[in-house]
Formats: sequence, structure tokens, C-alpha cells
Amino acid sequence: MTENNQTSQLLDILIVEDDVMLNHVMSLQVKTFGCSSRSTRNGIQALKMIEDRKPSVLILDLGLPDISGQQVIAKLRENPSTCSIPLIIHTTLELSAKEKAELHLGPSKFITKTTAFSDQLEELIREITAK
Repeated sequence: MTENNQTSQLLDILIVEDDVMLNHVMSLQVKTFGCSSRSTRNGIQALKMIEDRKPSVLILDLGLPDISGQQVIAKLRENPSTCSIPLIIHTTLELSAKEKAELHLGPSKFITKTTAFSDQLEELIREITAK
């Protein structure tokens, strides 16, 4: 087994995406990287899941049905144990440099929803979890 495979098997990825099909596809894709995957379709449930078990990486949509991705980030920043979770913002929105600067936890990356179906997602996960 390669070092990358060993590393990815240790990663627990939490996907927060309200689109049922996209959530499912991303979960399957993350599993093909050798990572474990959990998912939810709303922000409140995501916060509960993070409280129960902090993920290695959080993939977060900004447009959620209950609370926004921005609100999820704000809540996570309040807690010293969750304020540095590696974060991939997953959105259809074009974000300004200022907006991106405000949406950080730990190492943070930004992708559009079309990118979620490419190899770039795996590259971003590996990049933000590299030691």
C-alpha cells in the first residue's frame, strides 16, 4: 500500500451539500479516494455531526436550506477544537477575494460545483491535509 493510500484511509470527510444527487456523487467519489465519508444536507445537522466527531476535512456548500455555510463556519470558529478544521468551500457562487478571506477555518480551498466531479477534488483534499 502506498503512503498516499495509507493517509487517505485515515481521513474522515464530512460532506455538507443539500442537493441529494450531488451529495451522493461526492460521497461515492470521496470513497474512491480511499477516505471514509459522512454526509448531511443541512448546516444544523453538520454542526451536530462535527460535535460528535471532528472530520479530517469539511466539504461545505454555502447555500444550505436551514442555516448558511457562512453561519456554519462562524459557529465552528467559536470553538477552539473546531476552528482549524481543513475546509473546502463548495459553491456555485463566484466569491471575491474578501469573501474568501472571511470563509476560512483551517487550511481552506474553494471549488465550484462543476469541479466536484473532477480529479481536482482529490487533489484539494490531499493538499489541505498534507503535513
